[in-house]
Amino acid sequence: MAGLSFLAKKSWHTSNLNNQEKVWLAEQKAAAEEAKTKELQKQIQAEREREEFEKLAGKGKGLGDRGTNWMYEASVGGGGGGGGM
Repeated sequence: MAGLSFLAKKSWHTSNLNNQEKVWLAEQKAAAEEAKTKELQKQIQAEREREEFEKLAGKGKGLGDRGTNWMYEASVGGGGGGGGM
């Protein structure tokens, strides 16, 4: 199929290096997003377990009264919080 080798130079062809790079970048972004989602799920599960243990031990305040401490805890993303406006 030497007559069709020009197809690799087309912008829509899958063997075009630019297209391969775009696919690779999209896959990396999706993998990073999935890892972030899994980490957040783990954090939420750990927090629920902690609250349940505190409730069983009699230390918990209940589900509705978490106070304001959650606003001042370090975030997972490390964005530093704050609106900046």
